[in-house]
Amino acid sequence: MQDLPFKIELNEWGNIVMSPVSNRHAFIQTMLANLIDRRKREGFVLMECSIGTSRGVKVADVIWGSDDFFSRNEL
Repeated sequence: MQDLPFKIELNEWGNIVMSPVSNRHAFIQTMLANLIDRRKREGFVLMECSIGTSRGVKVADVIWGSDDFFSRNEL
């Protein structure tokens, strides 16, 4: 799985975390992303973004990152 071109959410024991998603979840996620996007002055909003932590890879529903963050990470 290390060679996959994408990240999979893992817990601290390396088990894959799969959360069931509802239409309500998707609706709230989209509304939150739109709200953040309207209020920001720079940067970008992403949905389903992978985040490497000391306890495995986590996937955030919605994130905001600065222009500098995206430049440093070549995104």
